Order: sequence, then structure tokens, then C-alpha cells
Amino acid sequence: MAVRSPRRRPPPVALFALGTALAGTLGVVAAAVAGGAVTGAELMPDLRQEPPSQVAVRRDNGKPVLVFRSAVANVGQGPLVVVGRRARGQRLMDVKQELRRADGSVLEVPISARLRYQPGWHRHWHLIGFERFDLRDPATGARVALSNKVGFCLGGRYQVVPEVPGTPASPAINHHCGRDLPGLMRMRMGIDVGYADDYAAFVEFQYVDLTGVRPGRYLLAHQADPDGHLQVGDRTDDTAYALIDLTAPARRGGLPGVAVVATSVGTPPVAPAS
Repeated sequence: MAVRSPRRRPPPVALFALGTALAGTLGVVAAAVAGGAVTGAELMPDLRQEPPSQVAVRRDNGKPVLVFRSAVANVGQGPLVVVGRRARGQRLMDVKQELRRADGSVLEVPISARLRYQPGWHRHWHLIGFERFDLRDPATGARVALSNKVGFCLGGRYQVVPEVPGTPASPAINHHCGRDLPGLMRMRMGIDVGYADDYAAFVEFQYVDLTGVRPGRYLLAHQADPDGHLQVGDRTDDTAYALIDLTAPARRGGLPGVAVVATSVGTPPVAPAS
């Protein structure tokens, strides 16, 4: 069975075009937008990686893969907003990050991330390398299996509980990511304060290949912004973990079993006493 599953049903394409055309989608009108250095007066986002959930083993093109839901919440003081732009003939968009200030002004900071239109099943723009998944030895921390870094169409898909101070009543930033609009020259996306973005298990690229991985206990690690492209206020909660037990297949040619033992954010979990 191929690892595929609809993420969400998108609204009509007309809404995507409208959303990308509106510059002031933060819910407030910024007094000014300017380039420059971060001064410490900015209301910084804080990306909190949520622990892996919906962990299971499936087949993808004949190989065993560990699948899971992943989610990243913004629990900071300001929204996470990235704006991509490109010139004619340029495939990828260069990216600047918008940082809000308490006086209503906005600072634009160039970052080394890129936006790319993802064809096929996704058919919208992604911030490249927003998340990474890997399987680690819990004793040494050594990586046993590694996924490709995964791009995200950023958006506020659900509200964080308990509520984060400054959470708007509804997400204000465009989160449609230009679906079916590969010709866009500008794209703005992000995650509002107090909201989170998630991908369900079984979605394309949401897996770690288990080929050659022996039964045993492992750490499944999810990391937001693994290359540190984004300006954020806190890095201690960028990685979350699930301590899992992989068991041998019950029959020849079958799939391994998996059980989640414990989860945590920031530091690896400790197995509960038996």
C-alpha cells in the first residue's frame, strides 16, 4: 500500500489567489515594513515541535516504513511569517521573514530558506526543509535511519490548548499556499500565534524507511527548522520525541510491530518504570 492520504480538502482556487494578493493578512496594519537587523524589540515566534503521534508501520512501494503524524505550534509572542519572491525564469523563491514589533511596524529579514512549488499530490508551495524526522539509538543518540527534510505549506490548522497569550480568534495569515498556482511570483505563508500546523500520518514524505532496522528500542525524533533558517525566540523546544519499541514481524514477510513507550519535548523521554 502506498503511503498516501488526503491532508485536508482545500477551498476553491479563487480563494487562494485572493489570499496571496492580500498583503495585510496579519489582522493588523503594520506601520512600516523595512529591512535591517534584529534589535531585540521584535515579537519573536517560538516553534514548538509536538511529539510524534499516530505512529504505525506500513508499506510504501514494498518497503517497511514508520509513519506518523507531525505538528509544529507557534507558542511565541509574534507570528511566524515568511514571504517568498522570485524573478522570471527563477524556479525557487527567495525568502524574507517578517518580524512584528510592539509598535506595529514590521522588520523584513532575509533568510537562507527557499519556497518551492510541489507538484503531484500536493500542488502548492512549500517552505523547503521545515521539518526533519529520524530514528535514533536512545543510548548514544546516533541516527539509525533518517528521512528527507520535509517542506511544509505553513498555516494555522488548529488552535493550541491551553490558549497562548495573543492568540487571534481565527488564523489571519494565508495558509492556502497557492494551490494549483505554480506561476505565482510572490507567496506569503505562516503560522499565527497560538496555532499549529500538522500533517497526518500516511501523508506523502511523512515516514522513516525501516529497511535494515533491527527490532529494539529507538527514539523517533521530529525537529522543526533543522537547519536554523528561521528567526525564533526559543530553540529548546524545536525537537520532540517518541520512545518506541519495534518488534519482529509476527510472520515471514510481515511488517514489524511498533509501540510508543513515552513522549517528550526538548529532551529525550525516560521509559516509565515497569
